[in-house]
Amino acid sequence: MIPSRLSPTLLGKSLHLKSHAYARQLLGDDLELDFDMLIDKAPFTNTPTPWHQDCAYWIAMPDTRAVSCWVALDEAIKENGCMWYIPKSHLLPIRPHVPSAKGGGALMCEASEDEAVALEIKPGSCIFHHGATLHYSRGNSTEMRRRAFITNFRPEAMIRFEREKGYDHTGDRKVNNDDALS
Repeated sequence: MIPSRLSPTLLGKSLHLKSHAYARQLLGDDLELDFDMLIDKAPFTNTPTPWHQDCAYWIAMPDTRAVSCWVALDEAIKENGCMWYIPKSHLLPIRPHVPSAKGGGALMCEASEDEAVALEIKPGSCIFHHGATLHYSRGNSTEMRRRAFITNFRPEAMIRFEREKGYDHTGDRKVNNDDALS
């Protein structure tokens, strides 16, 4: 989590600058980087990332705008864990989430591939998704790695609001259904 804390020079690189500019075009000029992260699905791990909505991890806020940019560092295909999205799910109420059986702080909700679209993309390509968009990925059943660099943006006032309440995406995670954003 948050590789830009370890290497602040990342903040001035193309990925961060361009994804920030597009996030602002999508949801407003007040969007700022909330966090960044790296994900690696190692070969033959076959561990799916459960269905979830990013906003299920967050506390209730008066402004729910949020967008993530998911950049493929390797080819992302169904067999190695490309992202699956449920179209227009960000327009519906947040689904109830529970702790994932795999542990590690991951949350999950009920959804299926029958509702979704798989987005296979090439290295260097990206996908933007809203914080309330349902998404997941299969495990990696190939000999290839499936790495991604993710940047997440929200209104600066909402980032400050969360930090004032002691929340910064690096601590223990809990289910926030009682405070879920609708």
